[in-house]
Formats: sequence, C-alpha cells, structure tokens
Amino acid sequence: MNFGGLVGKAALLKEQMKKKPCKRCGLMYDPVKKEKCPHCGDLDERGLEALLQKKKNEIQGIRQLGNWFLLAAVGLFFLLLLIGLI
Repeated sequence: MNFGGLVGKAALLKEQMKKKPCKRCGLMYDPVKKEKCPHCGDLDERGLEALLQKKKNEIQGIRQLGNWFLLAAVGLFFLLLLIGLI
C-alpha cells in the first residue's frame, strides 16, 4: 500500500477545501492567502469577459476532445468485433 501517495492526496484535498469560488469569475482561489481573486481581481469588465470566454473555449475544446476519444473507442470496438477478437 502506498501511504506516501495517500498522505499527498490528503494534503491536496485539505488545500482544495480552503478554496472558495470567486463571486465575479467563478474560479477557485484561497481568500486567506489572497485578498482578491488572482484570476480577475486586476481585470476590468472587458478583461473579465475575455477571461470567461477563454475558459468557455477551453471547456468546449476539452469536451470536443472527449467526443473524439469516445468516437475512436466505439470505432475500435466495432473493428475488433468485426475481425472477431471479441
């Protein structure tokens, strides 16, 4: 059993529990360590819109990549089914 990994995961979880979502941008930050959100605290409204659009594009890209992997997995499954390995 890997107790070092377990301790590391517990420490990471403890750090994550300290973080709160920013009311302005919705991203997580630690209000104890930072007085204002490090993501949007120095941004004006245009900068905030650009940040939110960038995050939206990143999420859309990750979702599209997931769809491609799903399609590849289904295609591979049917290919293996066709050649009789399953």
